[in-house]
This record gives sequence, C-alpha cells and structure tokens, in this order.
Amino acid sequence: MAVRRRKKYSFKPNKHTVLVLVLLVIIVWVIAGLSSCMNRHDKSLRGADYTYEAVLLPEYQVRRCVRPDGTPSADYFEIYPPQAGDKVVYLTFDDGPSAKVTPQILDILKQYNVKATFFIIAKNAEQYPDTVKRAADEGHTIASHTYSHDYSYVYGSLENFREEVNKAKDVLTNIVGEDAFTNIFRFPGGAFREQRAEFKNVLIEENVPFVNWNCLTGDAETRSPVPANLIEKAKKTAKSSGSDLLTILMHDAGAKQATADALPGLIEYFQGEGYRFEALKRY
Repeated sequence: MAVRRRKKYSFKPNKHTVLVLVLLVIIVWVIAGLSSCMNRHDKSLRGADYTYEAVLLPEYQVRRCVRPDGTPSADYFEIYPPQAGDKVVYLTFDDGPSAKVTPQILDILKQYNVKATFFIIAKNAEQYPDTVKRAADEGHTIASHTYSHDYSYVYGSLENFREEVNKAKDVLTNIVGEDAFTNIFRFPGGAFREQRAEFKNVLIEENVPFVNWNCLTGDAETRSPVPANLIEKAKKTAKSSGSDLLTILMHDAGAKQATADALPGLIEYFQGEGYRFEALKRY
C-alpha cells in the first residue's frame, strides 16, 4: 500500500504581496491619525502672540456650566448649590502670588490646618512658580484671576477676555499640572455688574465657572489697613450676608501684610462661630 505524502506549503511573498501589505499598514496608520485629530478638539485663539490648545479631560471629569435644572449658568454656587444649614467659610485670596505675603499666609493656613482658594494672576505666577507649587502641594485650590489683571485689556473685548482666561489656564497648568489646577475663575472687580453678562457667556462657552464673594475684610479699600479692622469688617459683612455659606474676599499681593497679620484672628473667630473651612473644588 502506497502512502501518499502531503505537500508542505510555505508562504513565499512576491513583490505584489509585499506592496499590498505595505498599503494596508499605511491605510491603518492614516485612519488612526485622523481619528486622533478628530478627538483633540483643538482651539485656536485670535491674537498675534498666543495660541491655546484646550486641555482634554476624561469625560467623567467634565461637567457643563449648567444649573441642576439644566439651564446655562457660569455661577459656581448655582451649578453646585450648597446644602441647607451647612456652615462653611471659603477663604479666597486674589492677586497673588507675592514674594513675602503669600508664603506667610501659607504658613498660617498650615498651622491651623485650613485649606483656602488662591485666585492667581498668572503673570505673577510666572515670577513665583515655586510658591504656586507649594500652595498646590499643601492642598489649596489653584484657580484663575486672569493672566494680566489689566482691566482695560481684559474687558476691552470678548476676544481679549477669552484669551486672558485661556492663557491663565495654560500658564497655571504648566506650573502645577492639569490635576492640581481647578478650572474656576474670578473676575477682576467681581461679576456683580450687569455689564459682565456677555463675559459670563464666554465662560459658559469655555465651561469655566466663576466665583464672587459675599463677605470681605476690606483689605483693598485702604492703603494702610489695620488687622483688627479687617477682622471686624469680615464679621460685619458675614452677618449682613444673611448666609451660612461665606466666601471671604482677601488679597495676598505684596502690599497686603495686614491680611496675613489678620488671618489667625479671622480663622479663630469663625471657628468659634461653628464654621468649617473648605477650599473650592470642581467635583
């Protein structure tokens, strides 16, 4: 009986086979590249000197600027309404960082184990990046107060405003990282005026909530503030606010030594009144 042997087949690519394989690889590479570009959502800002590429966040970290009922709003406390009866103080510091005052404030906050929110002028942050990093490392919220704080430029046009918001975000994320930067904004001069309405719409488009204040120390109302007077002003405006949710406006610019001097007394007063201290967060 004869045994039939099976033929052994081997793959010997010719020139046409190799060409087809190369073409398939190129097609897959091009499709992957196009898909990546479509998902980046790059944004180019108008302006001669600045181009901003939006930072992508995972979907679960992105929350639109809308109230719980679904209507648009850029107001932080309308988007994240507080719980009734919760007594909370948000210490907020504008216009820093500075070489001397900001580190003193950080020392005091560390001593009392209190977290705060720093609305930073990004131009200043470029001068003192280590101070900004320290604030972030110690658990404080790093938020934006524009890049330049130049009223005439910031509010000169919607284009200027958008550039200031995005450039500040870019600078601060480069210093502390995307995870440490909290995408919350404070208007120079606040956003109480109706004239700010069109600028609020820009924030809604950029998905950036803003925070005003309902309590203040008055440390920007005089050139030579007295620490005791700052504490009394905070007490008075806290009572007149009619709210147990207090967002206190202070400043940590270089000329605000009185703010650092008043801070221990301020913290001790509100602790005695049964308040807890929180830093603003974007959940």
